[in-house]
Amino acid sequence: MDLQELLHMAKITGKELLEAGDISREHVATRLSYENRNKLVLFRVSDIINDTVLFSNIITSRRDIQRLLGVKTLEEAYAKLSEAVNSPRGLETVRFEDFFVEVNLDLSKLPFIKYYREDGGYYLTSSVYIACYESTCNASFHRTMYLSRDRAVLRIVPRHLHYIVTKHSESGRDTPVALVLGLSPLQELASAMSPPLGVFEVSVGAAMTNDNRVVKTPRYGIPVPAEASIIVEGLISRSEVVPEGPFTDILMLVDSVREQPVFIGEHMYVSRRTPRVVHAIVPGLWEHQLLMGFPRESQIYMEVKRVVPCVSAVRLTEGGSTWLHAVIAVSEKCSYADAKLAALVAIAAHPSVKHVVVLDDDIDVENPEMIEWAIATRCKGGEDILIIPSIRGSTLEPRSVNGVGDKVVLIAIKPRNEPSAKYTRVRVP
Repeated sequence: MDLQELLHMAKITGKELLEAGDISREHVATRLSYENRNKLVLFRVSDIINDTVLFSNIITSRRDIQRLLGVKTLEEAYAKLSEAVNSPRGLETVRFEDFFVEVNLDLSKLPFIKYYREDGGYYLTSSVYIACYESTCNASFHRTMYLSRDRAVLRIVPRHLHYIVTKHSESGRDTPVALVLGLSPLQELASAMSPPLGVFEVSVGAAMTNDNRVVKTPRYGIPVPAEASIIVEGLISRSEVVPEGPFTDILMLVDSVREQPVFIGEHMYVSRRTPRVVHAIVPGLWEHQLLMGFPRESQIYMEVKRVVPCVSAVRLTEGGSTWLHAVIAVSEKCSYADAKLAALVAIAAHPSVKHVVVLDDDIDVENPEMIEWAIATRCKGGEDILIIPSIRGSTLEPRSVNGVGDKVVLIAIKPRNEPSAKYTRVRVP
C-alpha cells in the first residue's frame, strides 16, 4: 500500500488529515493518536527506511470499517466478513521482482516505537507474520520487540502460528516466516481474524479487498500480499528465547514479561512503490480494539442470530476494550429463555468475553448511559444475574488465573410476565 491509496481510504472514511512531521520514537505517536481520533495522522521518525511514512487512526469506529467494506449497515459488514471466511478468494502469484527490491538487513531501520513509558522496549505493533507448514499457511498479528540489527522477539499465544512453529520444531527445524508491514486495513482485519486452521487469512483478505495478488519470498517461498510495504524474511528460532515485555495490552494494562521465541532476520525487502506506508497501531486505543474486537463481534452476531433469530444487535463495548464486555439487544418477541440462550451462545462464540448484558432493543446498545439505565430498572439481582464460575476465558483478564475465571450474565429486559408499560422509559417531548 502506498500513500495515495491510504489517502483515498481516508477520503472514503471521511477523515481529516493531520501531518505531524518528524517525531520521536518515544510516546509521541500515542499522544497524537489519542488527541486526534477522527483524523488520519501521518508522521515520520528518524533513521527508518527512506520514503516510509507512518500512520494511525484509519479505523477508529465501526463506521470506518463499513465504509472500507463498501456496505451500509453493520449487519452487512458482519455478513461480508463471514462470507470472506467461508468463501476465501483464490490467490494469484505475481513476480516478486516486479514489486520488491532487497535492501541491507537492519531491523533498526524499521519503525520500532515505544508507545508507553511502561513498555519494556521498542515495538512493531502492526507486524503480521506469515508462515506455512506443508499446505497450511497462516497470517496473524504478533507484537515484536526490537533486540538488534538482525533479531527481535515476538509474542506468540497458543493459536495457529504456535501450531506451525511447534510442527517445525518437532521436525528439528526453525520456522521460516515473513514479517510483513504495510498491509491495507482490510488485509490487516483479515489477519486479526481467527478462521479455522487451514483457511489462509490472506485469502480471506483478498475476498474483502478484491486484490488477490501475492508474491513468493525468494528464499522460503512464503506467500505475501503484493500490496505490502516491507517484508523481512527469516526464521523463528526453535531454541532461542529471551524475555519479552512488559507491554501495554488491549485493556490498557501492562502485560507481564515472558520468555518468547526470537525472530532471526535474514533478508529485507521494500516495495518499489513509494512513499511506502506502515501502520502504527497504538496499543489499547481504538484501532487495537477494533482490529481485534470487530471480527469477534461479527462472529458473535452471526452465531447468536442463527440460534436466536429475535436478536437484533450485538456490541463489544469500548468500556470493555471491545473484548471483555458484550451487549445483546433482543426484540420483545424474545422470551426470557431466548435472552438467556443468546448470552450463552455469545460466550461460546467469543470465549474471552467476561460479562454479557441482554437488553430489549428499545435501548441503544451504543449508549453506556442507557445500558446502565436498563440494568438499573429492569434487572433483579436474585433472578436476572447468572454467574458461571471457573470457566475458560481470556488470559488478558486480570482477575482470571491462567485464563480461567468467572462469567456473569445480566438479563436486563422487561419482565415478560408483567405489563410492558411499567418498564418503558418516557420520551422527552
